[in-house]
Amino acid sequence: MSSDSNEIRYSVLKKYFEGKASEEEKESVTRWLTTPERNFKFEECVRRLWEETDLEAREPETDLNMILDKIHHDIHLKGGTAKTSPLSLRSRSHVAFTHVLKNLARVAAILLVPLIGYFTWELHSQKMWMKNQIDVVYQEIMCPLGVRSRFQLPDGTTVSLNSGSRLKYPVRFSNDSREVELIGEAYFDVSGDKKRPFLIKTAGLDIKVLGTRLNVYSYPEEGYQEFTLESGTIELIKRSENQDITVARMKPGQHLIYSFKDDGTEEKVHRISEPEILANQAELYEFLKRTDPGHHAKFRMKEGNIDIIIDQTEKYTAWKDNKLVLRNDPMHRLLRRTERWYNVKFNILDESINEYTYWATFEEENLEQVLELLELTSPIKFVKRPREKMEDGTYKIQEIDVLLKHK
Repeated sequence: MSSDSNEIRYSVLKKYFEGKASEEEKESVTRWLTTPERNFKFEECVRRLWEETDLEAREPETDLNMILDKIHHDIHLKGGTAKTSPLSLRSRSHVAFTHVLKNLARVAAILLVPLIGYFTWELHSQKMWMKNQIDVVYQEIMCPLGVRSRFQLPDGTTVSLNSGSRLKYPVRFSNDSREVELIGEAYFDVSGDKKRPFLIKTAGLDIKVLGTRLNVYSYPEEGYQEFTLESGTIELIKRSENQDITVARMKPGQHLIYSFKDDGTEEKVHRISEPEILANQAELYEFLKRTDPGHHAKFRMKEGNIDIIIDQTEKYTAWKDNKLVLRNDPMHRLLRRTERWYNVKFNILDESINEYTYWATFEEENLEQVLELLELTSPIKFVKRPREKMEDGTYKIQEIDVLLKHK
């Protein structure tokens, strides 16, 4: 230790603050502290002591003012006076305030590290949420009964929407996929994009498409869906809680009817041949590889029943060109399509009427002409009911009874 009161070793000062200094060392520190020009050096030494101290090892309730008071108490015990002490009220307050600020700054830093991390993450999440909200802004196009429309999606895909249908799609497709939701019937001319498959979501099924032309018939109130492929390839996927099940992979010229098993009904389709019963998924895929017209197969599975027909696709897609094409179709199918086409409601009064089938093509005929032509080619007749007027002055939908002529 230096005998000069103007100089003191840092190790001695450290021992003094740690309570390990000898009497001689305490005297030396006292003389050093009472020298006015040592104020700046004193703060530098205290700062160094603070930085060397393990924050976790210190008592959390350390009171720096108490430490300073102890120093002054020791000084006064040794005969120091307020006039000669550098730690006057102003200096003491400055030193205490400086160290309190440093103490608070360190504690604040420790607390703010996780807080800053949290708020950074939160702000990032909010930013991403807002971005995603922009990504998932949806547009919905609805076609009322008796109306058909044609439009283009953001990716260039062209869609024809049939009567009583609606399509929901994002105003901007994401980078990974293109998803739309369909209720009703629509014809898609999908813009090709191998990196982003086009996904059509219906009631219980997803249709995965790359680039192709297809027709999808999916009205929720009916117990089946129809898929007609004109070009390209599509994959039908059954959604389930645990996994997605590939139902079928279709090729051009194929028409597939998927009947929901839990519905308890089966769509009556025109049998172009006796159906080939398929025993397993492998046989189903093998059949779907064949494209010879006139073939018909049936596959029963746990998730639902499948009818596959290889036939001309025009009868299923001509509606987009404002044509109603019937090819030996059963009466109930004809009436269902006519209801949506002309916005009317048929009441079948005799179930035997459903056994009749029709061949016809309607293009520019109005409802009266269609009913007249059907009556001329079959033993049935149509009787219109008086339209009921509503309280707001509008009329209920036109109802038409369908019955056999001899009754």
